[in-house]
Amino acid sequence: MRSSITRRVGGQQAPDGERRELRGALLAARRAIPEAERRRLDAAIARRLVDWLSEREPGVVGLWWPLAGEPDARPVFGELIDAGWTIALPRVSAPGQPLAFGLWRPGIGMAEEAHRVMVPAPFELVAPSLIVAPCVGFDPRGWRLGYGGGYYDRTLAALDVPAAGAAYDRCEVVLEPEAHDRRLQAIFTESRLLRCG
Repeated sequence: MRSSITRRVGGQQAPDGERRELRGALLAARRAIPEAERRRLDAAIARRLVDWLSEREPGVVGLWWPLAGEPDARPVFGELIDAGWTIALPRVSAPGQPLAFGLWRPGIGMAEEAHRVMVPAPFELVAPSLIVAPCVGFDPRGWRLGYGGGYYDRTLAALDVPAAGAAYDRCEVVLEPEAHDRRLQAIFTESRLLRCG
């Protein structure tokens, strides 16, 4: 079922001047998901992630350690490792710079850094061959709306690797891409695997 945000924004453009307001509404919609429902939605998103990765040759996949309100794919990390994937998690290395990715493995320590991002400790730098990013909002044509800091935009421009996104259905909007935006190859929601690029 689509949220009120989707019905209000869907079919309309969300230009630059409205993106801040749109982010706030989408973040509020994510926070409003009841915990029991969130666990069910997260499990469905994680299954679609596993299915999509199963179509690819295993390598280093950049994933995420969820911030409050983000989909949580951590329950399938072990399954992905068993399938041959190496998991890397991002850190903010410096303002205005691409993200750096550190090797994650079961039992590794985690430390909170800039923007409340949890990173592996110790941080062993690795280069992802594919990145999956959480989305504040998404356009089903493959456009991602993030928090506005541009970290993933800079990272995808610098690494030039395939990229996908993860989001809740209720965070679907219509976005007019900006010059720096890069279309995602796929977006996973609880109900769909969208193949975009």
